[in-house]
Amino acid sequence: MAPEFDRARAERREAATPAGSTRRGTRGAAGSRSRAQTVRCAAIAATAVLVAFCIESIMVSADMRRYGALSKPSFAPPIWLAIPVWTAVMALMAWAFFRVLCRPDYLPDRPGAIRSFLIMLAVSVGWCWAYFVGRHPTLGLAAAALTAAAAGLAAWRFAVIDRKAGFLLIPGFVAILFAALIELSISVRNG
Repeated sequence: MAPEFDRARAERREAATPAGSTRRGTRGAAGSRSRAQTVRCAAIAATAVLVAFCIESIMVSADMRRYGALSKPSFAPPIWLAIPVWTAVMALMAWAFFRVLCRPDYLPDRPGAIRSFLIMLAVSVGWCWAYFVGRHPTLGLAAAALTAAAAGLAAWRFAVIDRKAGFLLIPGFVAILFAALIELSISVRNG
């Protein structure tokens, strides 16, 4: 980060701190937010990720019979393993989103990071629709590439706001790349 950005951020933080306050900066993800604000951030993060997760789960489960009949590569995990792994990845995404939502409002990159994350969730839902509901492998591969790009951008933008939040999105980025590779292999094997 550029020194002038750090200096400007410190000046804004100092200006926002009431006179006589003993606050020495932010601690943890929640910073100086009240308990109600922290609960609100947690509710927003959990709701956004849970809605995307539920929609994706419904679309995937609706097409399990066809998906099970497809010839898959040897590195494709069994469904009983994929479900808990994807659940853990989505939980990490919710935690990362919570951390960014709880960062101070005056951070200039915060709104863009939030938009990037929400776009990533929407594109991910679109990917599930294209592949499982639409049964369109080419569109599914394009959506997978777009989802991977959106996940990488969201991780990078989160890292600018909160380094830990950026790192929390990396498993999701890797899982999306891995799922896209499996999808590509399935498309090649099954014509």
